[in-house]
Amino acid sequence: MLIDSASAHSLYGFVTDDAAGTALQTVIRFNGKFVMLKKVLLASALSVALLGASATSVMAAPAAKTPTIAVINLPLIMTEIPQAKDVEKTLAKEFSKREQDLQKLQQKGTQLGQDINAGKYKGNELVNKQREIAQLQAEFQLKARALQEDQQKRIQEENRKLAVAVQKAIDAIAQERNIDLVLRGEGIAYTIDSLDISSDVIKRVSDAAKKKK
Repeated sequence: MLIDSASAHSLYGFVTDDAAGTALQTVIRFNGKFVMLKKVLLASALSVALLGASATSVMAAPAAKTPTIAVINLPLIMTEIPQAKDVEKTLAKEFSKREQDLQKLQQKGTQLGQDINAGKYKGNELVNKQREIAQLQAEFQLKARALQEDQQKRIQEENRKLAVAVQKAIDAIAQERNIDLVLRGEGIAYTIDSLDISSDVIKRVSDAAKKKK
């Protein structure tokens, strides 16, 4: 296998994306504090096994076969295949209700914090409101952490499915064209466009998705 997937996409809108398109973060302000939810977006790791053989003889050695090499841009593939975009929409819908609940909890805590700071409450009522906001903060942190963990789990599940589809496409193209090695282009200092089969992989995976619909 060429691909070992490691987890999918933004469900909030506050997003930072690294070079490989793998890290997503959501930042929420709660009672004057910021809480960061990390999401692991639709992203995969590709491992390539390079097999070589050599033959020697006392008199002479036969000429070694020059391997046929191809290159892929995996981040590009995982971004452009239609299945990745479908996964983003699916997960956004799946977690939207829980995200809305968190936002409401955030708003409630923020308003209560502002009222306390404005001196709206005195005496025992102030003590009760301070306890209430502490409880809201604890509830918010707990639900935010659970949401993050569930999102990561689902993203990893969907990413494994995408990795299988991409792997099948790579295998098929390599067999059809007698390609011996398929390498990730991000780790190569120089290559030529004719070796890049990324667009062919994207087309193959996209065609497979159309056939299932």
